[in-house]
Amino acid sequence: MSRIWVYQIAVFLSAFLFFQIQPMTSSALLPLFGGSYLVWGVCMVFYQAVLLLGYLYVHSVHRWLGVVRYSRLHWILLLLPLLAVSSRFIMPGEWMTGTRPLAVSIVGILALTVGVPVFALSTTSLMLQKWLLSSDLAERTNPYVLYSGSNLGSMLGLLTYPVLVEPFLTLESQWHAWLAGYLCVVGMHAFCMPSRKNEERESVPAAGTGSGLTSGQVTLWFLLSAAGTALLLAVTNVITLDLASIPFLWILPLSVYLFAYVLTFKQKAWYPAWWSGVVYWAVILGILLHITIQLRMTFPVPVSILLYMFILFSVCLACSGELIRSKPADTDRNLTTFYLVLAAGGLAGSLVVAWIIPLVSKSLVEFPLALVAAMLTLALCAGRVDPVVSTGPKQNARAAANVILCGTISALSVTLLPWLAVRLGLTAAEKPLLLIIAALPVAFAARWVAGKPWQFAAVLAITAVSLTFTEDIVSGGKGIRRVRNFYGIYKLYDSENMRYLQHGTTLHGRQYITGPKAGVPLSYFHKSGPAGGLLSSTNFTFRNIGMIGLGTGALAAYAGEGQTFKVFELDPDNIPIAENNFIYLKIAREHGADVSFVTGDGRISLRRQKEGSLDLLVIDAFNSGSIPVHLLTVEALWEYFRVLGKDGLLLMHISNRFMDLAPVVYSNARMLGAGVCEKTNAGNVDPDAQGTQWVVLCHDPGKIDLLVQKMGWVVKSDSQCRPWTDGYSNVLGAVLRFSMGSFRSL
Repeated sequence: MSRIWVYQIAVFLSAFLFFQIQPMTSSALLPLFGGSYLVWGVCMVFYQAVLLLGYLYVHSVHRWLGVVRYSRLHWILLLLPLLAVSSRFIMPGEWMTGTRPLAVSIVGILALTVGVPVFALSTTSLMLQKWLLSSDLAERTNPYVLYSGSNLGSMLGLLTYPVLVEPFLTLESQWHAWLAGYLCVVGMHAFCMPSRKNEERESVPAAGTGSGLTSGQVTLWFLLSAAGTALLLAVTNVITLDLASIPFLWILPLSVYLFAYVLTFKQKAWYPAWWSGVVYWAVILGILLHITIQLRMTFPVPVSILLYMFILFSVCLACSGELIRSKPADTDRNLTTFYLVLAAGGLAGSLVVAWIIPLVSKSLVEFPLALVAAMLTLALCAGRVDPVVSTGPKQNARAAANVILCGTISALSVTLLPWLAVRLGLTAAEKPLLLIIAALPVAFAARWVAGKPWQFAAVLAITAVSLTFTEDIVSGGKGIRRVRNFYGIYKLYDSENMRYLQHGTTLHGRQYITGPKAGVPLSYFHKSGPAGGLLSSTNFTFRNIGMIGLGTGALAAYAGEGQTFKVFELDPDNIPIAENNFIYLKIAREHGADVSFVTGDGRISLRRQKEGSLDLLVIDAFNSGSIPVHLLTVEALWEYFRVLGKDGLLLMHISNRFMDLAPVVYSNARMLGAGVCEKTNAGNVDPDAQGTQWVVLCHDPGKIDLLVQKMGWVVKSDSQCRPWTDGYSNVLGAVLRFSMGSFRSL
């Protein structure tokens, strides 16, 4: 085997392990912290920060010691993780105590448990490129080719985790396999180390020697990297918050992003000259898709996802292609600087989209802004004098006229035309016509300036700003409130005497605003449904009720005199929304119920409750796509039964648009020796109800029999599924079971 393949395999495997550990640690941390959206976001920023530190470390030590001299010391960094890591995966220790902010706690746990090995891996790709550069191999003239293998390993590391790793291995087994892979990476370094005879090849700049780089070149690298990463996270936010929050969709955009780098950094870069035309069409398509969201319309989810992946790939291929075009020619002196700037730009783009924009914006404004930023950056790479900045006054006037005309057409198309349509009494059936009326002028205006980078970016910016008003215009002034935080976006709106609460793509509840039905629990919680029927039944008496997941608080309306109703809610912003915009909690208090709240992750909060303190515990946290797996495991059920005692009922809402969770509940209950029955109202005839599925778990066989014999609940025992634990879950399997069930029902 040629030695270059050892380099390639070592880089590939180190990147594979680096990106396998990201979903692995997210899965391990979920039982400790609620809210997969925040856990994934913090983990992603942590690993990007580690990558930046790794690049900075390689850049510094090679400037100080040189490649060959440092290579002897590098073994300390490689072997140190074997002394620092534990045979167990996550050992949070004192970081689970105290009042630290959640993000600080997550970063602390990651740093203490996997920080050392992932830091060592973060240095591998750049270190081996420097070693290749100082070797006597023919491939030393193009060390960037190793970066392509690194991105391929990263992509496959992500894609294989939900398909080949998570469904078959526990977290402990995953961790042991990961450590074995790390040992392989360490062993491969022995075949790649530069020898002393190569020492004369390396060129360590003398003190004061310039790098030959300009500030403009470095700034361009930073902006290209930041633009690609910002669009990556913006697309991820759109497809998980506004389309579907299936967990696999956290991984898919990142894999597409990495694939663009695979193509451009390989031995012969694939970045054809005609791709710039594709980018313009992709960005126009992105703006049109954003218009559909603002008009509260959408294509079928699979179609939308494919379109967003095309947009992401097109722009990221252009950004990575421009990076490889502008890479430093003097690799001896500037290789590490190049990658250091890329890592800094990637981290900056992630921080802006994942942490800053959610604090300052209440909508998915990051997507059009990321498109604008990408086009502005690509305009800097145009390599020619653009008409908008040319020296001729006629050309400048013509460019300005183009921007004003096309920008005005776009702005009016997404504001004035929807406003006129609403004033003329647009019906829901006529919305596709509105989409055509609004989108065609925008597409025409954008296409008119396509090929003129600065003009196109300016028109795009005008359109993006105008689109922030479109949704409120289309709603006819009926939007009540919008709240955005690290857990997603809440939308409150009224329509035809009905108030709705939507979180991402999930409708959490509704109520009549006026009339005799105002305050009657609706939808999943209607009296004709399983949960409403149980809470209003005279067959059971519940004195102390707990509920994980607030929503609109509809179930609280069934509580009355002498009952306590304690809500465990992860998101503190949900509490004032339910209190101030819906009347279910007010009705409960008027009926004499004692309603209280505990903020924080429900599972963790329950640990502070006394044993046997509840008669009924309701878990209403699984009807979105990105389910909190840690609330569904065997260990979670054990904690629920601790606070319920021997006679309490556990009521779980398992309706889901993407996953079949019933087999998981049955398998977990069998492990704990609990009885299970279920009920749906899929055939309901009440227009105020909605088809829903609930299960009851209980250790008292008599209560299960009562539910079955007098209230129409059923017991099923043919569900086969491996129990989910804090160390094992198979979300993809639940998605596939649901898909197959839907297919058979056709």
